[in-house]
Amino acid sequence: MKQREIGGYLELECCKQPPYHKDAILLNSARNAIRYVIKAYGIKRLFVPYYTCSAVWDAAKAENCDLEFYEIDISFKPTCDFPSDAFILYTDYFGICSDVINELGKKYHNLILDCAQSFYAVHKGLANIYSPRKFFGLPDGGLLLCGKTLTADLEQDVSWERMTHLLKRHDLSASAGYLDFTQNDKSLNDEPIMEMSRLTKALMGNINYDEVGKKRLKNFYILHDLLGDINQLPIPSFLPSFLPSFLPPLAYPLLIENHNLRNILIEKRIYVPRYWTEVSKFAKRESHSIYLSEYLLPVPIDQRYDSEHMKFISETIRKNL
Repeated sequence: MKQREIGGYLELECCKQPPYHKDAILLNSARNAIRYVIKAYGIKRLFVPYYTCSAVWDAAKAENCDLEFYEIDISFKPTCDFPSDAFILYTDYFGICSDVINELGKKYHNLILDCAQSFYAVHKGLANIYSPRKFFGLPDGGLLLCGKTLTADLEQDVSWERMTHLLKRHDLSASAGYLDFTQNDKSLNDEPIMEMSRLTKALMGNINYDEVGKKRLKNFYILHDLLGDINQLPIPSFLPSFLPSFLPPLAYPLLIENHNLRNILIEKRIYVPRYWTEVSKFAKRESHSIYLSEYLLPVPIDQRYDSEHMKFISETIRKNL
């Protein structure tokens, strides 16, 4: 056992909140959680959507796993059937696709869920993969819920060098730390499968998961009340009649066929990303995947904001349509 250091300068103050997913395998990134699943189940062929992060594709290729791409429709449903024994990766888009997941789960027992956008999703299917840094201020980390574990011990990652974007945002601004953020993101591409760092685990112990979830849900519904009439995405079809059964989403997905709106919002310091531009290299030009990539705006609803922020976002959008 390593000798514990006693005394000296003080360290980060970290609480010890219990983990939200108590049985999860704690890894250094979500993309490596995908690699872990492929290795654990010996997957040689994986069906993946065009409309998803290329890190998913890269993770599969790193394990010499062949990819079969599939298309989705405007409601995020696959437009094809799969072989009954196929390994299928499905993205829980923005955390609002529980009905689609339930349908797929009834038909396919080898369903792998990419829950990078749905941290609060419960374990369904063969495996669930989570990316907590998309929901919370963390440098890295991935969570995996599945029924198999690798026998080899994993080396533990180190995260302190990936903290600069978080520290700069806290002390300066989001724009001041953006380059650090992109460099940090790229640095994860070549990382081997490792155990989550002690730093990331400690920071996760500071998170009030219930409070964060309540704020996200409230902001989602406020934005839908304010913008639902102009949203071309069929949001009502995703919403349950019983509010508590709807899990906290990543963002409010606003679909508006307007090429300029995203840049206008960014100019006004409402940072709305564009997801998965690389889709255009592979999917057919007329596909829903490319359409969603071009026009869908993931509007921020996270725990830093309240109803006044949501009203400001809504007013800014309507003024600039």
